Amino acid sequence: MSHSTMNIRHRAAALAGAVAIGGTAGAGLASTASAATGSGAQSTLAAIKFCEGSNNYQAQNPSSTASGAYQFLDTTWQGLSAAKGYSKAKYAPASVQDAAALELYNQAGTSPWAASSSCWAT
Repeated sequence: MSHSTMNIRHRAAALAGAVAIGGTAGAGLASTASAATGSGAQSTLAAIKFCEGSNNYQAQNPSSTASGAYQFLDTTWQGLSAAKGYSKAKYAPASVQDAAALELYNQAGTSPWAASSSCWAT
């Protein structure tokens, strides 16, 4: 597969993943939200971060309100306690975005990012 084809698939997965973070798209997917501890959760979130926002904490999806390294939709972002004080994910420092992603992961597992799982799932 060519690099440009992989890039197109990566962006499509990232855009689809951003939609799922909004809540309703991922809500129908069954996922156990267990407490995220250890390197398993961290490595999963690192892979999600790479696929969703290319590790760019200031990323902005041109087709939606999704922003930040994990491509949080504004509605999802504003519902996370770790995100308080920042109107959009892309305005928050890396540590805040990472904490918010961990909070969401603890609440819903990987289901909010299910649409891009072909990119990050092992």
